[in-house]
Amino acid sequence: MSTTRHARQPLAAALGACALAALFVAACHAPATGEGEPKVHARPLEEAIRDGVAFLVRSQQPDGSWGTGVKTRGFEIMHSIPGSHDAFRVATTALAVLALEEALRAPTPFAQAKEAHARGLEYLVTHGEARRDTGDLLYNVWAHTYALQALASEMKANPDPRIRKSAEWHLDRLQRYETWMGGWFYYDFGAHTQTPSDGPSSFGAAAGLVALRAARDAGLDVPEPLVEHAVHRLEELRLPNGAYVYGDYLKYAPRHPANQPKGSLGRSQAGNFALWLWGSKKVGEPEARAGLDTFFREHLFIEIGRKRQYPHEAWYATAPYYFFFGHYYAARMLERFGDAGKAAYGARLAETILPFQEPDGSWWDYPLWDYDKPYGTAFAVMILLRCR
Repeated sequence: MSTTRHARQPLAAALGACALAALFVAACHAPATGEGEPKVHARPLEEAIRDGVAFLVRSQQPDGSWGTGVKTRGFEIMHSIPGSHDAFRVATTALAVLALEEALRAPTPFAQAKEAHARGLEYLVTHGEARRDTGDLLYNVWAHTYALQALASEMKANPDPRIRKSAEWHLDRLQRYETWMGGWFYYDFGAHTQTPSDGPSSFGAAAGLVALRAARDAGLDVPEPLVEHAVHRLEELRLPNGAYVYGDYLKYAPRHPANQPKGSLGRSQAGNFALWLWGSKKVGEPEARAGLDTFFREHLFIEIGRKRQYPHEAWYATAPYYFFFGHYYAARMLERFGDAGKAAYGARLAETILPFQEPDGSWWDYPLWDYDKPYGTAFAVMILLRCR
């Protein structure tokens, strides 16, 4: 097994002030990837969604998946072969399946998505496995999170018993890879133990909780302690100002740039939505609305991280991969607000997504082999569908 590592790793790997300082120095010298590329501005919402769906259909692999890991820019994130790519491919495919399913269920459905959706779902059911990469890499938690969410959503209308069996498999893996204190992280830089020895990241715990909610709503037996532990850890990582600490290892550095509201914009929406979804006393509709207001007011700080070559080199250590992730959970909150929330925030949210569509119909925020456009487009389609 070969492993590629870079000096500029995700923030979780940059343990210590010196490593973080190096990231900020890099920000002064490394221009944003894709800078100067033509963008599609001021497009009608339906047209943008249609072209995004068309991109997903067009970019699907012959086996039904999305992404191959073959196309590289030469500076991708630390990874191992084949474990990391199995995880990225399954997670990306799950997001694409989710997006196409939602496009098919839309009031005006996008019929071209039907065949691609069926093939993607078949891939998840028959080839959706992902394993822990190495002792320190657990990218598979993203595969389990989004595959569980996608399969649980499918279970509501599709009686195929294989879907339930596959969903139960991913639920079991989320239990196995829960950190020792609850919640999930995609690294274990500590003891490399079977039960990961590092604490959770706030956004990993949040995304996992959203997937568990979908699983329980679909009738799966979600263990209560699994939920309780993740909720408790996520509540601990929420600061009084509404920001979320990046991960447990930074909880004693609340003034760290990444833990400031401007550095937490992409994480805060997922955290607020997950806690609100599970009935936390710390987050209700007022806190969720306050978080969205901050999100739009300080939006520049999530934009400046988009398409950066390395994670966390922008101001407030903003990472590129927060961009569509954060907007997706903001859109989920709009959905929970109902018609009033959509009226208040829908147009504003759409305006943060539409300008960044590429000429080929895709969206992307972080250079990640050829997984970036499919996962970014899947997120963007799901966001815009909630802004209609």
